Amino acid sequence: MLIERWKLVQDGLTGAFRTDRLGKDYREQTVLGPLVYENGVHNGTRWQQNRNGITYTFTNYHERDAIDDRAFTSRNTTDVKLIGEAIDENAYVVQIDPPFGRLEWLFIDKRNGQVVRRERIERHTRIVTVYDDFKSFDGVLEPSHVRTTDSLGNDREQTIVSRVLDSTPDLADIAIPPSRPFVEFPAGTSTVKLPVRFINGLCIVRVLVDGHPFDFLLDTGAAGIVIDSSLADALNLERYGNRVGATFGNFDETTAIVPSLAVGPLRMRNVVVRDLSLTFRPDEKTRIWGLLGFDFFADTAIHIDAERGIAEATAPAAFRPPLDASEETVELDDKIPAVTTHVGSVAARMVLDTGANRTLLALDFANRADLGDRSTNVARFRGVGGLASGETAHAAALAIGSLDIGGVTVDISSADFGTEDVDGFIGTDVLHDFEAWFNYRDNAVYLRRKPR
Repeated sequence: MLIERWKLVQDGLTGAFRTDRLGKDYREQTVLGPLVYENGVHNGTRWQQNRNGITYTFTNYHERDAIDDRAFTSRNTTDVKLIGEAIDENAYVVQIDPPFGRLEWLFIDKRNGQVVRRERIERHTRIVTVYDDFKSFDGVLEPSHVRTTDSLGNDREQTIVSRVLDSTPDLADIAIPPSRPFVEFPAGTSTVKLPVRFINGLCIVRVLVDGHPFDFLLDTGAAGIVIDSSLADALNLERYGNRVGATFGNFDETTAIVPSLAVGPLRMRNVVVRDLSLTFRPDEKTRIWGLLGFDFFADTAIHIDAERGIAEATAPAAFRPPLDASEETVELDDKIPAVTTHVGSVAARMVLDTGANRTLLALDFANRADLGDRSTNVARFRGVGGLASGETAHAAALAIGSLDIGGVTVDISSADFGTEDVDGFIGTDVLHDFEAWFNYRDNAVYLRRKPR
């Protein structure tokens, strides 16, 4: 087993990065202060454990890097080209740009053939990784220092501490770790009604933050639990690190740990949250102070019925899917529920987003899809990074898996959605016609059409 230990500096924090690798299996752990995150592959299954200790598996539909790697090793001169030299690095510059991959450039040292710099485009961001201080290990040159920066200003730096081969490996070091209990149900209770109300199609849930009531959005489109920075200030929470994110614009964020969150009788303790500025109001009387996203959904099964104004949470072990609902597979690669859809005859991957009340398509997908004439009216919508704008069009036919939805009005935008390889978001303008049961443990959503 190859075991590497690195010193890590990231987001203004100093910590450690560990890798254990045996064949195709590996397990990586990042520790930054009290924040711990793990990911890996075990027997072909990809997994992550987030900073709240929730472990989940996923399919990995993000194939752009793998497509680039295959293009580079295939020596396909159509997709891989020598475009010049870099004098400072004394390196050849190779451009890789295969169909369905990503645009990137490798800087290859003329003397030893090692990649000393990699530049790539992810979404709207340029990411640069520099490899240096190469040392021979088991007959192969390996970098002892790696630094990654991006055009948003984020920085990650790794410096090797030790690199060894273990001839008597402990298989537990590459095993998938169990989830820690996160959402606590009352003793003897497996299903509870959540304190919610619906405003403009959105599910607003009352959350007690250290005993104080605040309105949060019950949001499948949020990849974690988020609180507004002013709330973190009022609670005098300690912050950990700083970075810049991008969703409909750039935003500053940090991380905090909330001692207690409660949703009705449900309890969560020592909750790691993203801390950023939220300015969203679903109406003039209601301010949103946080987003209740992936971590909450991952440790419960959530039933939402907007027509009856209810939302319920069930302990995953006690959940039984409704027999008369359509089951659709969700992919949770980005901790948001992506489903296979069709817009007309064109296949798409779209996110079921309870935090959006309008359906949105990416511009590049909309240009391929079966859409009617686009309106000259400007559509405006909000994300955590601010306001974005786009066009409006009519899709004559939308299908979610096996469910035919019919014609829908969609917004179209070239804005940064905050994720790759997703063609759009299905909002509550469509979902309000269904009862929905989200069961992340089984990578499934169940949709039952309401009678008209």
